[in-house]
Amino acid sequence: MGEHNLQEIVGIVCDGFGYGSDGGAWGGEIFHISQDGIHRLAHLQEQPMVGGDLATRYPLRMAASMLHGTMDVEEWLFSQSGHFPHGEREVEVMFKQLTKESTVKTTSCGRVLDAVSAILGVCYERTYEGEPAMKLESVATKGTDVFDLTPIFDGATIGTTQLVQEIFRERDEYSVVDLACSAQSYLARSLAHRAVEEARRVGVKTIGFSGGVAYNESIKRIIKRTVERSGLGFLAHHQIPPGDGGISFGQTVAVNLQI
Repeated sequence: MGEHNLQEIVGIVCDGFGYGSDGGAWGGEIFHISQDGIHRLAHLQEQPMVGGDLATRYPLRMAASMLHGTMDVEEWLFSQSGHFPHGEREVEVMFKQLTKESTVKTTSCGRVLDAVSAILGVCYERTYEGEPAMKLESVATKGTDVFDLTPIFDGATIGTTQLVQEIFRERDEYSVVDLACSAQSYLARSLAHRAVEEARRVGVKTIGFSGGVAYNESIKRIIKRTVERSGLGFLAHHQIPPGDGGISFGQTVAVNLQI
């Protein structure tokens, strides 16, 4: 808003992790932001993070969380046990933890991308910030959306479980590059379609995209195309970093708007 001198916007904000106003772990949100405040309009489906912060380092943990209860997933995870520091014992403990309701949950878009990256064998351990999602993006640039899944909405929630389950089921039927592309396309189209719906509902003519995931050119391009085809305006960052580097600037804007 500050970069483009706007007083009101519907914003798609996707990142790895951030504390929400309810104390939850957010990271895949749609907001209406104006001088009247910040209102959360919709968000990606909450997903368990088995092991808490360990799920950010070992993306197979996010895959296990999102696939829990899916046919053949237990056998598959044990076959992947070599990618866990403590092998099969760690996989056994994970399954026990997933049966408990106390597991931390997140709406993070980055964690969904991490799960897909692990399922496709692109990245099994994060050794630097955003590594699984960045490597997935690199692979996806050569692919085609072979699913063209219809966005799944349930109230304010944008479904992601079905996407990850579909990737898992079809992992041997399609190429890694096409599945990576399909996952990114679904997330981008779902967020864009929902943002358009909400913008029309609240009477806002501009949709923006920010957060660390906004560095992903493929996702940004799909969101931009979807928004502009709807007749609404689209804005992205050009001078201010969309990730953590822009937080301090955003805080200044929020103070000036008295949000």
